[in-house]
Formats: sequence, structure tokens, C-alpha cells
Amino acid sequence: MKPEELKEYIEFMKKEGLVYLEVRKKDFNLVLKKDNDRFEETPTLIKEDIPHLSQEQIIEESRKKIQHIANTIYVKSPLVGMFYLAPSPHAKTFVEIGSHVQKGDTLCIIEAMKVMNEINADENGIVKEILVETGKPVEFGQLLFILEGEQ
Repeated sequence: MKPEELKEYIEFMKKEGLVYLEVRKKDFNLVLKKDNDRFEETPTLIKEDIPHLSQEQIIEESRKKIQHIANTIYVKSPLVGMFYLAPSPHAKTFVEIGSHVQKGDTLCIIEAMKVMNEINADENGIVKEILVETGKPVEFGQLLFILEGEQ
């Protein structure tokens, strides 16, 4: 690696405020770490943590409007359209990360052919992630939300 290339990576780290950068290209690996910073090891997923599903179960699960994997619920778009988190631009959003939702609560609106379609929660849970920005187009079957199911 040329010194100029290394400087580009260092400048990128400074600009973005990064303390750790790892670059992998084919058989080239570069790890940059800023001194005096501590890193906590991120937990790795253990095979036993992943529920075993047969191919038939995976195909059947993919056809559903929502998907359950362990205690996680994936909410998918039932149609193609524009995604909105609020009923109007200046209104409060239906949900945000950390919101508790009950079965039947409105999560978002998808506009299709000038019709506003409310997307409701089919399960009780807590919103863990919102995967689409408001005002962006969504496709049929695209993941919209990740909820943590209530036990």
C-alpha cells in the first residue's frame, strides 16, 4: 500500500470521527485503530441461538404478512406505494423507536394510487427499528419495521 492511500484512510477516520477502521479487499487486510480508546467485543451469534427451520418453513414464513423469528416480528409491506410515518407532514408520527404497539394500532400509511392505506400491527410489541424513511417508495414484501414481541 502506498503512503498516499494510507493517508486517505486516516483522513477519512478523522473526518468521520472514527476510532476503528477495518478494510478488506481480496487478500489485503488493513486495520486502523486510534490509541487510548477501548473497544468492547461485539457478541457473535452462536449457531445454537438461531432457530432451526426447514426449507418448507422458511418458504411458508416468507409468504406471511409478518414474520416471527424467535421473539422478533418483521412487518412487511403488503403493497407497493409511498411510505409515511404520519398522517400529514406536520403531524406526530404514528410510532417511533421504543413505542409500545397493540394489535390494531396504526404503524404507518402507504399511499398507492392516491389511496391512503393504514398498515396496522398484527401483534403486540415494541418498535425496535423503522427500516424506511418517510416519503420513500416501498415494494411489496419489503421489510418496514422490526418489533420485539411481548411475551
